[in-house]
Amino acid sequence: MRDEKAMFALALVLICVLAGSAGQIFWKQGMSQIDKISDISDLLQLKTVWEIFTNIYILLGIGLYALSVFLWLGAMSTLDISYMYPLLSLGYILTSILAFFLIGENITILRWAGIVLIVSGCFLITKSA
Repeated sequence: MRDEKAMFALALVLICVLAGSAGQIFWKQGMSQIDKISDISDLLQLKTVWEIFTNIYILLGIGLYALSVFLWLGAMSTLDISYMYPLLSLGYILTSILAFFLIGENITILRWAGIVLIVSGCFLITKSA
């Protein structure tokens, strides 16, 4: 029974990673429709705040993040946080892949190398469980 609970909790963590990555893509899509923000005064203008919080992509991203938080709390009831948290680094890979395919970002080999190093380190941490 304990293994089934752990597998379910691990599935929740992976769904959290997917939801978080998708949320980031939605946020980027939404912010691409808003004038560039170059300083804090741009960000705090009522017009900018209104544009941000009425943008469907940003609202979808917020919804995905809310789902992710809810599922994360469920997984926390079973798994160690020191095991769970490094798994979030899978989001670096997934977000980069989604950014490449869905919004056409150019991802250099050096950037991929950095992502692989980060994820490799996190993988080593999860092997300690």
